[in-house]
Amino acid sequence: MKSNRIWSFALTGWLGSASLFACGPDFPNTLLDGGDGAVLTAPVADFYRELQRMKLPLPAFQALPATDGPGVQSIEADLADLNVALRKANTPAQEREGILQQHRAEREKLRQYQEALDDWRGRQQWASDADKVKDRRPVLGDVLVTEGLPGEFADYFRGLIAYHRGNNLEARRAWETLLDRPKEQRHFRSAWAAYMLGRLCGDAEPEKAIEHFRQTRQLVKQGFADRLGLAAASLGWEARANLRLNRFEAAIELYLQQLASGDETAARSLRHVASSVLESDADVLRSLAANPRTRHAVSACVISRRWAHSGSGAVMLWLEAVEAAGVRDVESAEQLALAAYQAGEMEIAQRWISRSRDTPVAQWLQAKLLLRAGKVDQAARLLAKVSNLFPIESEGARTGTNGELKDSLYAAMYAYSGTGEIDAAHRVLGELGVLRLARREYTEALDALLRSGFWTDAAYVAERVLNPAELKSYVDRNWPGGQSDDGKAAVAAEHEERSDNPFSSAHIHTEIRYLLARRLVRLSRCHEAREYFPAMWQAKFDELVKSLSTGESENLLAERRAAGFFEAAKIVRHDGMELMGTEVQPDWHLYRGNFDLGSIGARRATNETANALFASEDEVRRTDRHRADPEARFHYRYQAAFLALDAARLLPDNADETARILCTAGSWLKERDPQTADLFYKALVRRCRKTAIGAEADRKRWFPKLDENGNLVPSVRPSQTTELTPNQPADEASQPVKGTPAEEPANQN
Repeated sequence: MKSNRIWSFALTGWLGSASLFACGPDFPNTLLDGGDGAVLTAPVADFYRELQRMKLPLPAFQALPATDGPGVQSIEADLADLNVALRKANTPAQEREGILQQHRAEREKLRQYQEALDDWRGRQQWASDADKVKDRRPVLGDVLVTEGLPGEFADYFRGLIAYHRGNNLEARRAWETLLDRPKEQRHFRSAWAAYMLGRLCGDAEPEKAIEHFRQTRQLVKQGFADRLGLAAASLGWEARANLRLNRFEAAIELYLQQLASGDETAARSLRHVASSVLESDADVLRSLAANPRTRHAVSACVISRRWAHSGSGAVMLWLEAVEAAGVRDVESAEQLALAAYQAGEMEIAQRWISRSRDTPVAQWLQAKLLLRAGKVDQAARLLAKVSNLFPIESEGARTGTNGELKDSLYAAMYAYSGTGEIDAAHRVLGELGVLRLARREYTEALDALLRSGFWTDAAYVAERVLNPAELKSYVDRNWPGGQSDDGKAAVAAEHEERSDNPFSSAHIHTEIRYLLARRLVRLSRCHEAREYFPAMWQAKFDELVKSLSTGESENLLAERRAAGFFEAAKIVRHDGMELMGTEVQPDWHLYRGNFDLGSIGARRATNETANALFASEDEVRRTDRHRADPEARFHYRYQAAFLALDAARLLPDNADETARILCTAGSWLKERDPQTADLFYKALVRRCRKTAIGAEADRKRWFPKLDENGNLVPSVRPSQTTELTPNQPADEASQPVKGTPAEEPANQN
């Protein structure tokens, strides 16, 4: 393909100014748009991962989470124990089955009532006063103790019925009667009764509740049955009772034991408690700070930003408490350095960084402090070192944490919704890419941004900053096509594994090569582009090259060449986004053309928030030099239109095909850019006035409508359209106002 075949619009001045800026949901956050703040932003810890890092003692009890809901789990556990008890009592099979069936039916009555009650309470919470009166509370009907139940089961169920009816005194008597039975007669329901007595005391009698929950665990240790995992559950309820008594340290310790038992709901409770204690006085905070486990839990809450306070005041109180407690261990120093940095207390952050003995997170924060001081070179050198301490693991390799704070950290991935997260390893590498770009280390910046998952930033550097030779050399060196059989097999296997994961090397491999392919087409270097296209677009690319070759073959008849150019024009118009569209501005292939996020380069050049990480003069010159041609939304439509103009130039005046081509090409631009489309309109009227299409264009003073085969669509008579105003010519009723094109859908590529 000739070097001038893709039209150059640099000097034409034909382009209109129509532009669209639209934002859709969850656009990936771009580091390069954020100025210094994007890199200076503090990471956040995942609270649950932070708790997982604690070296908790092995649990004495194992939690048994309900998979089908607590009501169903309780019934099934009750019946399983009852079946064992009846077998031990040598109850005849038929009688045993009857007892089990009847007891299940009675238990179901309680479960259904509880579900109805929960639904009613939910409605009451949001109902108006009038609706609250109309919506009556569910009533529990008759529930019977099945004849033939062993004594302990009968006692327990009798208490449970009373409990659901709100008769706490009767429930207490039933369960206390159960616990008064001889040891050998209460193997299955002793722990259940003690647990429910604790629940019965609840918030009203926290001291008694604590006694019963401790009794529950003691009974299980003695060998009494615990098919529901009530010993583990009692830890959380005892913690709740301690909260009622403002015993925060005891509550946190108990919730940690509950978490160690396998009950993940304890994490929510711990977050609530840790958030609440930040409102406590200095003595309470100092006591919690002195205990390594409670200190870790509260600090985890602070650095996860999951606490109920605004501003940095509560964080400062916690930092002061830890300081007053004389804490000096490295792990706490790393957490507290992050807490101080998040709160904007940079001097305190520096003090804790100095105590941390160069842990990975401390060095990351140190690099941010250096950048805040304007020491970009020092920050970049340190961040390069830090990136080696945050290795990016292969897909599927990460199964949790390695016991370090760095494994718990993440940053927001999306700019507008605040949802999603990117782990610390990718974030560190992305920040390094931003610093390298500021230092004009362009290829290194691309590599860091690409491998860190910040694709929008990487695409900007690849398309607008690197020159074509630099980009091609980088891609060939780092993301080769795999020409050997072994190489092809490796690439195929990698793509099969995780090609849909934006962080996977397989995905990066495909996308960066595809970006290069389209850039080579824009530069009229089609002979180099094919191998970089994904397989799904190679056939269409071949069609384009074949059509262009036909148009450029001067030994062919003019009509044949014109057909080649026009076919190439239609391919570019309808598949130009996929064959030559820019990944970022102006086409935004990244969003399939559905959204226009403006110019990253322009924002970098004018970003007043960038004091250290601003675009260099060289970067600005490069972005201007590597513009799309033309630098207009859906620029390939212009390329398509002027390829069609090449076709029309080979054909005679007043020929139907000439008129059809000029009308079609101008119509591709008329809505978005009437000024440029006017060139095609004038050529159509000047050259083809004697054709039906040209005559209709002259009459309408604009492009007539053609059907899908390129034939003229007859004009609608005025009587069939809207009523005309006085003195309004019939041909003006449907004529668009020149210069104010109708808005077209953003996704009309």
